[in-house]
Amino acid sequence: MLQRNTVVLSLPQTLKHNLIMNWIVPKRRLLGTLLLALLLSNCSGLFESEAERQQRLAQHFEQGMRLFEQKEYTGAVESFRQVPPESALYNRSLAMIRRVPYQRGRDAYEEQRYADASRQFRAVPVSAAEYDSAQNYLREIEMIRIEQQYRDSRGDRRRELLSQLVQKSRENSDAKRLDELLERGRKEMMGSMPAEQRAWLAWFRETMEEETSRTVRQQMLEEMMQNFEQFAAEPTTRAEAIELVANLKLSLQ
Repeated sequence: MLQRNTVVLSLPQTLKHNLIMNWIVPKRRLLGTLLLALLLSNCSGLFESEAERQQRLAQHFEQGMRLFEQKEYTGAVESFRQVPPESALYNRSLAMIRRVPYQRGRDAYEEQRYADASRQFRAVPVSAAEYDSAQNYLREIEMIRIEQQYRDSRGDRRRELLSQLVQKSRENSDAKRLDELLERGRKEMMGSMPAEQRAWLAWFRETMEEETSRTVRQQMLEEMMQNFEQFAAEPTTRAEAIELVANLKLSLQ
């Protein structure tokens, strides 16, 4: 190595200059070319026309919609987020991002994954157009949860859960479901032994005390009168039947 350096240093000054320049100049040119290419690639957006920019943003939005329809929600959100606030598509992109938890919740609900569905519906922001619908789904999921417990219950626990279902139906202004639940209670009562019938009569008395619908109370009174002789003939149920009928008649005056 020392000998090679010595040879180079011993060359004439002009020749040494030429050798050095022949090595340095190509390297500089290559480096300059690489830097220029890098600069142009990073700044290509600066040379976009407005039409090209709008087209690019529209492509991001369209890609987000395609992914959303394919239930690829993570990719859809990433595409929608590529649309900046100054774009005319921004509000629509933001609305689609807010819609993702709702759509995930619906998918989970249809697959009967109620815990996942509930978690997604709770994540729907108040500002989302689907917020009210998400709340309806949450109420329905709560009803399903109570129904599942009701099916496996017995005795007082069964009546307690039925009371919860009745209350939820009232809160949801669901008259049809309320009628179905009361009819379910009547069938269970009529198919029970006298001791259990007495408990059901007490349940109906408490339930009717909280009932605001005159129509429902009238219907319950008619049902009781049809079966009153049966209840009155049985010592176990006589007192509860008389009290229930009396309360219903008093409330209808």
